[in-house]
Amino acid sequence: MGCGASGPACPGGGTSCVSIGAGTSAAEIENRFATLTDGSTVVFGEGTFAMNDTIIIAANNVTVIGAGMGKTIFDFSGQKGGDGEGFFAQSVQNLTLQGFTVKDTLGNAVKVLGSTGVRFDHLETMWTGADSASHGGYGLYPVLSKNVVIEHCIASGASDSGIYLGQSEQATIHDNEVHDNVAGIECENTWFTDVHDNYAHDNTGGILIFALPGLQQMATHDIRVFSNRIENNNTSNFAAQGNTVGLVPRGTGFLVMAATNVEFFGNTLSGNETGNSAIISYYATQQPISDQTYNPLPDYVSIHDNTFTGGGDTPDLTKKFGLLLASAQSSFPGSVVPSLMWDGIEDPQTAANICYANNGSAGYVDLHLDQVDPNNPNLPAVMSVEPPPAGSCTPLAPITFPGSDQ
Repeated sequence: MGCGASGPACPGGGTSCVSIGAGTSAAEIENRFATLTDGSTVVFGEGTFAMNDTIIIAANNVTVIGAGMGKTIFDFSGQKGGDGEGFFAQSVQNLTLQGFTVKDTLGNAVKVLGSTGVRFDHLETMWTGADSASHGGYGLYPVLSKNVVIEHCIASGASDSGIYLGQSEQATIHDNEVHDNVAGIECENTWFTDVHDNYAHDNTGGILIFALPGLQQMATHDIRVFSNRIENNNTSNFAAQGNTVGLVPRGTGFLVMAATNVEFFGNTLSGNETGNSAIISYYATQQPISDQTYNPLPDYVSIHDNTFTGGGDTPDLTKKFGLLLASAQSSFPGSVVPSLMWDGIEDPQTAANICYANNGSAGYVDLHLDQVDPNNPNLPAVMSVEPPPAGSCTPLAPITFPGSDQ
């Protein structure tokens, strides 16, 4: 498939290249993707491409390149039905998407399922509709995938997560900006991942590390979150009814739930009004657990060498956790929720391995939620606001995999 005369030049002029210029119809674009062979490169010129159906990628070793974020725009506002994905790939090897914007999909903007060697580079996903509840769930959405790199991307407006890494392993998420989503960045039931040098602001929650029950890949472990800016994540929660992320209070900076081996260090957090950081068990959600293989407790979580400023002054009264914190606000030092929170729920036979160190003047609270009466909350009577236990937090190893250093 040679380069089309009306489109931009292909890198190297390769014979497995498709060049698509402005004015190409949605039907023609879909047809060209349907006939891609392994090793193809697709190059788009500047312009807005009005799409009405999902762009499906089924070949291996495919690279899709646009002229840049905000220059090559795939506009799905005319999408009528189906799953409502923008771009979708399943069971492929070595997929790179680079240099374009995907906007206003009915569902998820870019979803990759069950694939190895996934790279999102300088992509933008966004929703612009005034009714935020109608926005799609996920911006960048790799699931059940391996060797994933998400870098230099911008994600906004998602009703679940701007950048979501689910049931995956061996990944890096770095140098991205996420804003005005429910969750900025979420790693769920994921293993061996570095999340660093991102800017998470004006979401409901900045960065979330969750382990949930009942999924194909269980547990979340070996996650490093470092050198991120997590600021002013005070957007009201607009998640769809029933979504776990819908429980997150507005004003949440960093939240670890039921994960193991998580290291959070060198981050800057400020102005997250419910609380800058929290470590909780799944029990704190008050949701039933039917999966007997699931461990609802966090363990081996370390929070060290971070900088905290402001935050904790206006807990979200529309969520149970925010209401609980507000009920004790006058009992917190300075009437501000401390920046370091732990729900205090642990196995009575095995103490949790939670480590805090070198977080400046940040306050700490052990909420002892296992002692709170849900019918008559008595948080001020059971919580402890003494300094956290001193300790030396053991670092996790950096994540490396083929393609991670490119």
